[in-house]
This record gives sequence, C-alpha cells and structure tokens, in this order.
Amino acid sequence: MKFVGTDLSITEIAEALPMLGVAWEGYHDGEFSVEVFPNRPDMLSVEGLARAFSSFIGIRLGLRKFEVEPPADKVTRVEKKISPIRPYIGMAVILDFPMQENALLSMMQLQEKLHITHCRRRRKASIGIYDLDTIGFPITYTTKPADFKFRPLEWDSKITLRDILLKHPKGIEYAHILKGLDRYPILLDNNGTVLSMPPIINSEDTKVTLNTTNLLIDVTGTHLKTVLEVLNIVTSNIAERGGRIGAVRILYPDKELVTPDMNPRSLALNIRYARKLLGINLTVKDIEMYLKKMGYEVKSSGKRDEVEVLVPCYRTDIMHQIDLVEDIAIAYGYSNFEPELPSISTIGEEDDIEKFSHVLRDLMVGFNMQEVITFYLSNEKKLFRWMEVPVEPLVKTSNPKTEEYTVLRTWLLPSLMEVLSRNQHNEYPQRIFEVDDVVILDEKTDTGARTERKLAAALCHAETGFHEIKGLVESFLKNIGIKGYRFEELEKGCFITGRAAKVLVEQDEIGYFGEIHPKVLENWGLKMPVSAMEFSVDKIYKHVKEI
Repeated sequence: MKFVGTDLSITEIAEALPMLGVAWEGYHDGEFSVEVFPNRPDMLSVEGLARAFSSFIGIRLGLRKFEVEPPADKVTRVEKKISPIRPYIGMAVILDFPMQENALLSMMQLQEKLHITHCRRRRKASIGIYDLDTIGFPITYTTKPADFKFRPLEWDSKITLRDILLKHPKGIEYAHILKGLDRYPILLDNNGTVLSMPPIINSEDTKVTLNTTNLLIDVTGTHLKTVLEVLNIVTSNIAERGGRIGAVRILYPDKELVTPDMNPRSLALNIRYARKLLGINLTVKDIEMYLKKMGYEVKSSGKRDEVEVLVPCYRTDIMHQIDLVEDIAIAYGYSNFEPELPSISTIGEEDDIEKFSHVLRDLMVGFNMQEVITFYLSNEKKLFRWMEVPVEPLVKTSNPKTEEYTVLRTWLLPSLMEVLSRNQHNEYPQRIFEVDDVVILDEKTDTGARTERKLAAALCHAETGFHEIKGLVESFLKNIGIKGYRFEELEKGCFITGRAAKVLVEQDEIGYFGEIHPKVLENWGLKMPVSAMEFSVDKIYKHVKEI
C-alpha cells in the first residue's frame, strides 16, 4: 500500500488486482500471493506490481519517468575474449538508496524470478547486484582459467572457479551453462577485486548488506536486447524505493554503450484500428485515459486518427500496436464488454483432430509422462546427422537468421533428444512426450507441403530399453482402442538393430519405437540410455474412427 499510494482492504485488492491481468492465489496472515504471467516481468516484485496497480486504479496515472545521471568516471571495459562465451553486459548504479530489510529481500526475489523467466534460467541473461562502495572503476569484463580463485557468496574462503562449479550450490545448479569451457566469465574491478562469476555467483567481497547505500547493478548475457530489457526492469523497480539512477559507460572492442537507457519508446496507435478490434466506439480522450491507467503517456502524432504513445522503459512486452489495444481492453474492463454473436453463417467448434490430441495428451500424462513443447524450426544436423538417418527432402527457410533454425522439422524425436540433452543437470528418470505438427513435402497439395500431427515420447534413465518402450506402446494402443495391430522389425539408423519395431494396422504403418543407438546418444552428448516412440496422430485417429 505504501507504493500504491493509498490504503485498500484485502477484499478490494482481491477484487481489483486480478483485473490487471494477474491470477489471485490467496491471502494468509497479512500476505497475499499472485501469479504474474510471463508477458509482464516488470511486475515480478512488490515495487513493480504496486506501480502497475497504482496506475490501474487511478492513483498515479500516466508515464513514470526516470532521470539518469551521466556516467562520469564509471567505465566498464569488455575484453574480446569474452565474446564467444557471454558477450554482452549492461550496468547501472543507484546512489543514496534507502536500504531496509524488505528492500533487500525484494531485490533477491526479483533477481530469482527474472532468472527463472525472462532470463531463461540464467542461460540468456543473469543479474548481479553489488555494494558500489566496495568497487573501484574501471571494471573489466573478461575470462579467467579454471584455477583462478576468489571467495564466492556465502563461502568461508577462496576457491577455484572449477571448484565453484563442483562444490558451491549455485555452481552445481548452473554449471551446465558453462559446460565445455576452459576459461570462465569474470568481472574484476580496478583493484583486482572479483565482483562475480557470471552467470553463477557473486563475490563475498562486494555483497549487498543492510548498510549498503550505493548499488551497482549488472546484467550479462548472450542476447543484448534481453540484457538491456532486464537491466531496465531491475533498475526501475529498485528505484521505486528511492535513490538516484546513474549510468555506466560500456566499452566494447568495436563499440560503446551508455546504460541504462530509461527513456520511453514511442509507438504509433491507429484509432480506427483500436476501435475495430475492440468493437467499441472510443473517443481519443477515452483511449488516452485508458492508456494512462496502464502507465503510458499519449501525445498527438500530427496525423488524423493516430496518436503517439510513450511506452515506459520497463514494458518489454510492448512490441506492436496490438499490445496497446490489449492494454486498453484491460483498462476498459473485460466485464464491461457486451458479448455478441458474430454475423457468420456457421458456428465454430474445435477441430476433431485437436479434440483427439487432447485425449492423447491426457493419456500420456496418465502414463506419468511430462509434456514438452519445442520449436517447429530446426536444422539438418539435428534432424538427420545427429540421428544417424539419411537426409530427406524438407522445407527450408529462404533467409535464416541463425544456423540453429534453417528448416521445418519432419519428425519429433530429434526435438525430444534436444530436450534431454539440455536437461542432463536435472534428476532422472526423465519421461517426456510431445503432440504437435511436422511439415512434410507433398506435391499433391497447393502449397507443395502439408502439416501432419505426430506424437513422440522418450524415456531416459539407467534401466530403460526396448522392453520398457514396447510395454508403453502396447498400453498406449490398448487404451486408445487400436485393435489388430502387429509389430515388424524396423531398420532405422537412430535405433539399435534388433531393438526397434514398426507398428502396422493391416498394411498401414502408424508408428515405430525402439532403443536409441549409442552413437546417437554420443552425438547428443547423452550419458543415459534412451528408448523412444513416434506415431502419426492422423493415422491413429483414422483407425480409431473406423472402429
């Protein structure tokens, strides 16, 4: 309530806050919990949540502006040798910060929740917060060998970087991010004091305490846009408590940045477009009022039927004017929309294959399997070479932005193998499945390609093998009502010879299963056995329907 700017009863909060777009989780002993959806990482702390809520209920309308002092002597040098590992960094300082225990706890919570969500479990970006008064500029972002030593947070003595990954709880949890490296990222100040080992752990020498009054914030990562977005969220949320924001000059080998950039972004909103999508005849003043309730500032663009909207620096989810229209709808109130039947000649309903897919997902969950969702785009190395199968004709992207995503997948098993490969740091057994589409070339179609729904599953643990996956397949077929099926031996490079079979109903091959070949496991860097299956959902549905 301190940050909202007014006193409300818990009943009033429980009724109003979910209308902002968060899920109410309950109230107990003076505390309430909400689930913040992934599109609003700025609300992952009490300060950010209160800021959005305060605008929404009309206490502090409009854009929050943040003044940033120039960097002066605050400089960080990025060495070229860090580029292949974790090339990007952004920094900010907060001076004269009114530190309290609640503020310290809120910072820690914000860091961890951003690490889990927007930062993709620290793989894409990671955050460090330090006591600025313990640090001497310039700072150097560099690499050090595995035998380099410093004292990590909550540790009694200096240990090597190698031992941090092997012994420190955070090192053990996130060592997979730095797997295969012989040099590791390090932040050093002008006196040789270690700030942190990104993305693993901060140094005990620079930790924030209740006596800290000046803060240094850093975000490092593999994606510059994400780094700068996270930096703005952390800086703005902490600054809601007070203090002055200061910039840091970042010197890259080939460019220079001054961070943070807390200036609002400008986005044009077409009034007719908003009215058409919402189905209500809002005036320009109405739209301005609703956008102010969501924390924006609205100006005239000089064009008819268009306004200029200033988007706050912490709203990383606003990418198109459709996002502004959604916020207008939230501020207007979804309960205020009057439902109408559309003037169309048919009534929509869910496609039969989608309904059947839901049944299959429920069935797989019943087999104690965990669903995963992977990308449609892949590359030939993952689809064929690493699976030890011949290359097949497929749909290729004409102008790929990265070597990782150059083609549309033709089967699901490689996607599951990638999931297993990326999760070796998690406990076993791992039992995963996916029900989704692949794209097959087909000259009979107008586009030359068609989508086909598939179901794939993979079991990964020390004891898995042909008999386990065969048992799963038999139980799966029995539960969905497929009768008269038979198994025939299958020769496919991804499976061990003699430990794979295809599944036929009459002469129609509906799927296959087997034990993954050791060479395939080696290609994916897996040390545990894997057994797997893949079926055509379209073919299964056809036979179930006939029954």
